[in-house]
Amino acid sequence: MKMLASLPISLLLLLMLLNTSMVEAKPKAKGSPDPGPWDWQNEQNDPSSYAVFNPYPVSKPEQPEFMKINRNISAVVGETAFLPCRVKNLDEYTVSWIRADDVTVLSVGHLAFSSDTRISVVQVSRPRLSASDWNLSIENVSLVDDGMYECQVNTDPKIN
Repeated sequence: MKMLASLPISLLLLLMLLNTSMVEAKPKAKGSPDPGPWDWQNEQNDPSSYAVFNPYPVSKPEQPEFMKINRNISAVVGETAFLPCRVKNLDEYTVSWIRADDVTVLSVGHLAFSSDTRISVVQVSRPRLSASDWNLSIENVSLVDDGMYECQVNTDPKIN
């Protein structure tokens, strides 16, 4: 220290400038100094933990439901009977008609399964209700046709 005090001030400043210009300040690196290979087996790099962008949001379609409609139908012998079934949110599901007494499938969608040519299905779209009517038509009704008829939709579990 005494030696520095005896030096002229100009030389002391020069020594200070030289001394400070040699010091370099570097930020400390975080982690390891060398970049390591990507470890695909490491749990931290598990691709299933990455955020996934889904451009097409998948939403479950609404389940079909039966809308209120008169279900007790009377018909005059010899006339055509129309049994109504109004379904909302049908989408990819299918309406079927079953005769409950003998569990006979009468129709699936527009297709009549019965060998009885008097039976058909009349579909009427109801866009304002987001629904459609699936009416079972029985021409030339007789007393033999009396009974319970069931409208079903092929959901899981099935609704009727």
